[in-house]
Amino acid sequence: MEIQELPDIRLNIEEYYEYEGIELLDYVWEVANHFLPNIGGSLPDSQAPAVFCERYHQRNLSLEERYERYKEFYISNESLEDYLKYHADDKPVNDSYKELYLSSRELQDTIGAFGLDVSKFWYLLLFVHDYIEDLANNSPSFGKSTLDDVNGFIAKLSEATSITLKKDNRKSYEVEREETIKIIQSAVQHYINSYNDIVRSESSREEIVENLNKIGGYIVSDTKPFNFEEKSHLDVSYKKLKFAEIFLHFLKDRKATKPKNSIYNVSKDKLLFISRLIYVVGYDTERYYVEYDEDCNKNRMLSNLLRRYKNEEFPMLMGGHYML
Repeated sequence: MEIQELPDIRLNIEEYYEYEGIELLDYVWEVANHFLPNIGGSLPDSQAPAVFCERYHQRNLSLEERYERYKEFYISNESLEDYLKYHADDKPVNDSYKELYLSSRELQDTIGAFGLDVSKFWYLLLFVHDYIEDLANNSPSFGKSTLDDVNGFIAKLSEATSITLKKDNRKSYEVEREETIKIIQSAVQHYINSYNDIVRSESSREEIVENLNKIGGYIVSDTKPFNFEEKSHLDVSYKKLKFAEIFLHFLKDRKATKPKNSIYNVSKDKLLFISRLIYVVGYDTERYYVEYDEDCNKNRMLSNLLRRYKNEEFPMLMGGHYML
């Protein structure tokens, strides 16, 4: 069994929609349009499949070769010095588990039972893994508590019928006039829109920091506006949670039919299917792959993880490559 090679059409980011013509990216588009849509829906579809395709074809290139492709893809004037400064430590798409993916007989039979194309599903697996690793290792450091405060404030402000200000625990101002409240709501929303436009722009990292400072980007952190030098690192439990969330969405309307001629007992259990994928990409050991443990107990590793974290919010992160 072989994987069909992903064609290299070498377009730029502004022509991202042309990547829809690549059938091997069908599953990638399905997931990307849900989890990585374009800003505010102002543009059709997601730019993420184009980014993934470009990253895939850069994976075996030297830094200098990657830089040349980077400039063409992003239509960028970034110097080699700046590129090396910010991208020298970037990890390429990791396809080191390809042989394990192909040789896992139970996994391949399950992919067939769900009526999925082996090659298309391989590129989906690569994409999801690359996206999660981007969040896990390339997300700029920022203050989650401050962002939580701002998000909570915006949610309450949008439905407010009065606003009260306090100084030293004493009320100093109160407004109930509808027009005044609408002006305040509009001003805050304008700031948030400006902030989102900046952090999701295709500007260099230095320009993003500079522009955030201009609008008072300190809302991102109590001490720094936006720190690209320090990176957040996501615990593997959260990687597995995000992985499961994405594949549960992908599989939600799909059902498996057990093949009659398989010598393996193909499970239609979607959590076991995802659990085995987690093992393949290296997020856990073989305990996630087996259907039953040595005591003949059903594999519930992933379901136990989902139950343990069901009341926890996923950390607020923004990746580097998929900062769209």
